[in-house]
Amino acid sequence: MNALVVVSKKQSEDLQCEFIHSLSEKAEVLVLEDFRGVKDAVSKQKYRVVILMTYGDSFPESWKMTELQVDCPTVILTNAKNINLFSIQSFIESFEENDTPDIDNPLFRKSLKYIEENLHENDLSLTKVASFIYVSRCHYSRMFNKYLGTGFKEYIMTKRIQRAKLLLKKGQPVTEVCYSVGYNDLTHFSRVFRKLVGVNPSTYRLSNRKVSYSGGKQ
Repeated sequence: MNALVVVSKKQSEDLQCEFIHSLSEKAEVLVLEDFRGVKDAVSKQKYRVVILMTYGDSFPESWKMTELQVDCPTVILTNAKNINLFSIQSFIESFEENDTPDIDNPLFRKSLKYIEENLHENDLSLTKVASFIYVSRCHYSRMFNKYLGTGFKEYIMTKRIQRAKLLLKKGQPVTEVCYSVGYNDLTHFSRVFRKLVGVNPSTYRLSNRKVSYSGGKQ
């Protein structure tokens, strides 16, 4: 996974299993007491973000944060019980939303860039993008399955909803977001959004809270 969440076991003994289960769907979650375990965990794999959290007012004295060798943004959260789980999940997702696949085909990468720049176009289609890179519709469809393991329609839908989430986090009105990401039917947009996110756009916009973070070692 792209994110690691380490929970201080000593000061988070009342942490509910449901909380851990829900968060583990978005990140690798470890409940640790020994700080050596924390250092081992963050050194084993490269993550896009590392989150250290405790339910208490502070971490155990043995947790020397300055000793961590982390090459990514690092979030330190105390009094985690007062933080909305949905906010943490949304923050983790934000590190995946702008992820560009590492593909060795320049032509296909060019098509993905074209898609990113034209998500707002309602008529963005497989045929239109295929024509942009001068290949047939069938050939481009095969390229999608080969390089991304998914279909064009599913990819576009996912990218549009990812962008919609970013715009909603900024507080933009739902109707405005709907048209900004290529949908011309608010009802259809809301239905797709709920299918992929689990809540409707209005609820997402109201429930989301930005989580601040400190930059990691560069």
